[in-house]
Amino acid sequence: MRNTSWIAATLKSGVALSALLSSTLISSANETELDEIIVIANRTETEAGKVGSTTHVVTEEDLKNDGAMFVSEYLTKLPGISFSQNGGAGKTSALRIRGMSGYYTKILLDGVDIADPSGTQVEARLEHVLLDDVERIEILKGSHSALYGGQAVGGVINIITKRAAPGTVKHNSAIEGGSYGTVNAAYGFQAATETADIAVNVQRYHTDGFSAQTPKSDTADEDGYENLTFSAKGSVDVTEALNLYFVARGTDGHSEFDGYNNPDARNEQDYRQYIGKLGANFAWLDDRMTTDASFQLVDTTRKYYGDNPGTYKGDRYKFDVLNTFDVTDEITLNFGGDWMHEDYAEYGSSRIFGGFVEAMVDPSDELSLSLSSRLDHHSRFGTYWSGRATTSYQIIEGTRFRSSIGNGFRAPALNELFGKWGPNPDLKPETSVSFDAGVDQEFFDGKLRFGATYFHILTEDLIKYRVNQYVQINGMSRSQGAELSANWDVLDNLSFNAAYTYTWAVGPDKKRLVRVPLHDVNVGATYKPVDVLTLNLNTSYVSGIEDDGELDDFVLVNAKAAYQYTENLTFHVRGENLLDQDYERIKDYQTPGLSVYAGLTASF
Repeated sequence: MRNTSWIAATLKSGVALSALLSSTLISSANETELDEIIVIANRTETEAGKVGSTTHVVTEEDLKNDGAMFVSEYLTKLPGISFSQNGGAGKTSALRIRGMSGYYTKILLDGVDIADPSGTQVEARLEHVLLDDVERIEILKGSHSALYGGQAVGGVINIITKRAAPGTVKHNSAIEGGSYGTVNAAYGFQAATETADIAVNVQRYHTDGFSAQTPKSDTADEDGYENLTFSAKGSVDVTEALNLYFVARGTDGHSEFDGYNNPDARNEQDYRQYIGKLGANFAWLDDRMTTDASFQLVDTTRKYYGDNPGTYKGDRYKFDVLNTFDVTDEITLNFGGDWMHEDYAEYGSSRIFGGFVEAMVDPSDELSLSLSSRLDHHSRFGTYWSGRATTSYQIIEGTRFRSSIGNGFRAPALNELFGKWGPNPDLKPETSVSFDAGVDQEFFDGKLRFGATYFHILTEDLIKYRVNQYVQINGMSRSQGAELSANWDVLDNLSFNAAYTYTWAVGPDKKRLVRVPLHDVNVGATYKPVDVLTLNLNTSYVSGIEDDGELDDFVLVNAKAAYQYTENLTFHVRGENLLDQDYERIKDYQTPGLSVYAGLTASF
């Protein structure tokens, strides 16, 4: 078994700190507040007020008011999350949580890991995930390998698609068009009885795009993108105790892009991903215990045409079992295991088998604790242990303290070990530990809400691409900072929100990590002057991005107006980058200028 002394020492110190803070605060307790339910924090339904980790929940209404087309567009407006892309829609992107690159975040879609096994690093290609069929997104920050296995170092995101309420049938369609020759259309159908449900959705996106080349040349051409996505999910109660379910999704994308060394060349990519999941959920022991068993598969293919043609294909198969046992009203146990096989076409495969156990304990109405432990065996790298401890404590009514500490690991991707570009078979897994602590405060019966969080992530044996090869860098990388948020429901028809993130992310050489904003501010407002009209305004300020020098600061202003013409028909118009800022998130790659879109949605 491989563990480093600094991880063990830090983890023990964090557990002790959480326990000390909990015992110090316990004397001033009051009754805990009822809160919304969140699943991602413990892989089972948990009241948000009892979760010690830092979480965010994005609702369907949030997404509708904002108008973003892609998942990554919206997530970057949340505290602690940043995003960069090599040009416009459909171009290679990276989503960072707390300064950690995208391959340190596990991204699930209806519980399916959608990361590309053949990728340069194994990460999800969020530039191809449209929002039309999404009804909820749950975000979990920090190292949670103890529950989700390797890669869950920066956090975990679960994207949940739409389904119908029992006893309803719903059709919904949407179309939008605007700048850069963009057209986005979608149709969805959801139906449910008391014992079964089905949901089907089709999405089609097209844009002529713009040249990502900076500075522009006379030969610059538009870099277009097309996406066709089909998704389906459903479930049926076979008996009162047994439920069967499935998830299926297929995405076909085609993107034109500018090459790094030869931006005038015509480069294109075909992207196809198919995912599937079959599962069963069984309740027993008088409903005190549930067992969920599932099998999932992911098939991803990328074909490149142009300067560096080639085909990259990766597959993942995973079998997962999760048991949840209510020992008493105060104690719940989660335990289970999973087996995963990843294959990267001609370059090899790997297998991971893991088992975990988690205890969730509520010693009082005010205090909630959790402790998790996991053991993973990797076919190439042996055995790794991960742990996590969390504390949630309601100091007084409306004031909650929370803390979380965990360690994790990221095994080298098959591409890093054996791929076409600079492979290094001598690489070993990166290891990490993260800690965060924060306070949530409510005023005026929850109408005014504040949140403050401090985070600190340490990573050892960082893998980087240097001089045409992947290498292991000795020493410690560090990402630390603070997240602040505020939400104010001023009136029933007027609300404000604000978020600020400070991130100091450096490598072992003490140089700042690239493409991580030092300061990230987001301010928004939603106003309904009349019941049928909704106005939304969002402003963001980003500064301190390092990428071969510091990039210029920028301010982005987006707005949307939606008019509900009838109960079933809504028209909208929205604008992005209304100040027409000329800015970069990646050096020498253009971003969209002033853009205007209009569309309608219909439901019946």
